[in-house]
Amino acid sequence: MVSSDGQLEGPYELSDVALQIAESIESSSAGLYVIVTHYDADGLAAASIIARSLMKIERPFVVRVVDQIDEETLTSLPKGDYYVFVDLGSSAVRAIADKGLLPASVIDHHEPLRSSEVVGKELRELNPHIFGLNGGRDVSASGLAYFVSKGMKVLDHEIAYLAIAGAIGDRQESAQGFVGLNKLIAQEAIERGWVRRFTGLRLYGVPRYPLVKSLMYTVDPLLPGLTYDEAASERFLESLGITLKKSNGPLTTYKDLSVDEISKLATALIKHLLMKGFSPQSANALFGFIYEFLYEPEDSPLRYAHEFAQTLNACGRLRKHGLGLAIGLGDRKEALSQVEAISLEYRRRLTQYLSLLRSDPSYIRVLNNVQVMDMRNVVDERILGAVASIAVSSYMCDASKPLISLAHSIKGKVKVSARMHEALSKRGINLGFIIKTAAEEVGGSGGGHENAAGAIIPSESLNTFIKTVDLLVGKSLKAGARS
Repeated sequence: MVSSDGQLEGPYELSDVALQIAESIESSSAGLYVIVTHYDADGLAAASIIARSLMKIERPFVVRVVDQIDEETLTSLPKGDYYVFVDLGSSAVRAIADKGLLPASVIDHHEPLRSSEVVGKELRELNPHIFGLNGGRDVSASGLAYFVSKGMKVLDHEIAYLAIAGAIGDRQESAQGFVGLNKLIAQEAIERGWVRRFTGLRLYGVPRYPLVKSLMYTVDPLLPGLTYDEAASERFLESLGITLKKSNGPLTTYKDLSVDEISKLATALIKHLLMKGFSPQSANALFGFIYEFLYEPEDSPLRYAHEFAQTLNACGRLRKHGLGLAIGLGDRKEALSQVEAISLEYRRRLTQYLSLLRSDPSYIRVLNNVQVMDMRNVVDERILGAVASIAVSSYMCDASKPLISLAHSIKGKVKVSARMHEALSKRGINLGFIIKTAAEEVGGSGGGHENAAGAIIPSESLNTFIKTVDLLVGKSLKAGARS
């Protein structure tokens, strides 16, 4: 639980470091704070929390959204007096210090994957792995930023909403709910009356959207034959005896269904996915917890946590980070009026890519220990990670091997997104370490979590990189089998 004075009871050291960073930010006389973050939902949410906290103590700041931390990125940052790196930076603390980007605080949930410590008075680091926690499951960057904001005594419901949405956007919440610090954050928000949690079908826009729209816009998992097919979605509901319109005219929403109708719909969707070749695990993931943000308007796309997260994700991956940050900072007028169309466009593209992947198995090549999804001429590099995550979670590829997905990046480089099922980490595979090692061997950079990692590598070194990854995964499996 969380104690009455706002301190986290349990991992005391992490709470202490969060408080130290809060005090460092507050006590600084910096004329300009530079917040550096990743473009995904968690990165935008974490940056928004830090920015909101600075706004509340009336400090000037700028936010720079980047793809990764490398030499070029660090050199291009605006001149500031205090740097806050969120959702990235732990693997680059030496480079940050060497570039003189100090004082700085690094708030990152990815594995540090380094041997030396550079943390001191001028560079503080808040990373769950240092305290024995799992940054891929127990807490996201926005969750860490949440604890920093508590240390600054500026916590409010909007910061809690961002922390929950960021964790969901980073796929840290399963159908069984949150664990670790994420669970504490959600529980505190529920106890404060900011959030309501209930169980239901996790279709897009549920329970806000008309039910037929919820079916046709659901992408994770993909609903083959229903996603982006309005007529088919209508026929599917009618076959279950669910009316498309209420007797007084408006379209039927999830809220309008009886308990029996919800059960009937859930059963039919699970059967539909199983008939399309999806695994039972993927089909059952349609049913789980829904988090309702009670201080957002009932008709808002930000009322429910999963939709809030998807909105931030769409903004970041379609290069509309300014809109995502505006939402995070509280703009509920101009920015909010634009994000729904962006979110639908993002889902349309995801549907296009995933449908292509399902219809053409040649995109995936199976090697000895990994499988390679080569979509270099198809998928935008910023959407690649989302496609890979859904392909793995929806069992659209071999669950027994890590998936290494590829897309073209800028300046003749290749973007790599690696994903695998959690069961493989129990067999000794750490994708963050493997991808980082293989990328650096060919002059690239990378890292991440046990089950999800990314890299940027030179295109001419792609074959060598893949061979190295395949070899390292094989060695890890052998070592895991012996232990």
